Amino acid sequence: MLSVLILVANTNRTPRNVYPNNNWKGMIKLYRGINYQTKDGIVENENLKRPRNPKNTPKNVHLFADKWFKCKFGIKARSETTFCTPSKAHALQHVEAGGALLEIQLVEGDNSLIFSEEVNDFLDIIPKAFFTTDCEPYSALADKLDSLNYQMVHNIYELPRNFMGEVMLSNQKIKVKNID
Repeated sequence: MLSVLILVANTNRTPRNVYPNNNWKGMIKLYRGINYQTKDGIVENENLKRPRNPKNTPKNVHLFADKWFKCKFGIKARSETTFCTPSKAHALQHVEAGGALLEIQLVEGDNSLIFSEEVNDFLDIIPKAFFTTDCEPYSALADKLDSLNYQMVHNIYELPRNFMGEVMLSNQKIKVKNID
């Protein structure tokens, strides 16, 4: 059963610099593989206007996980975030024909990065039964998500230095740069 959490928003949070001393070099970088072309520059998070539909995750799991993340962090992390990773190799796996590999840079504003050090890709943690039926008890999925120690940080430098898994980035805008 989905646990209900009471969340208190910190409305007095002062904006923090996304990169200390505005130094991008030497910092953890984030990458994203996409199935279309885009120009370098500042882009808006389109998932806030029209929530993303999952490519490979069963719809019932996607919706349930969205509710779980909303209860835990106040964010529909599976449908309103930008998926990225510090691993260029992992991001390359998500580039499709006609697509591109992007380097993601956070811009000033309210950024939240949700991740679990135990999760490389969300698809890897979904119980196999959920791919074949809509009738599985969701308590198994809730227990699994509870056990993975998901965390939320607000700056890229708060990610563990050697972390290479999936990051769900909640933001209004990001800066993208095409990588050859």
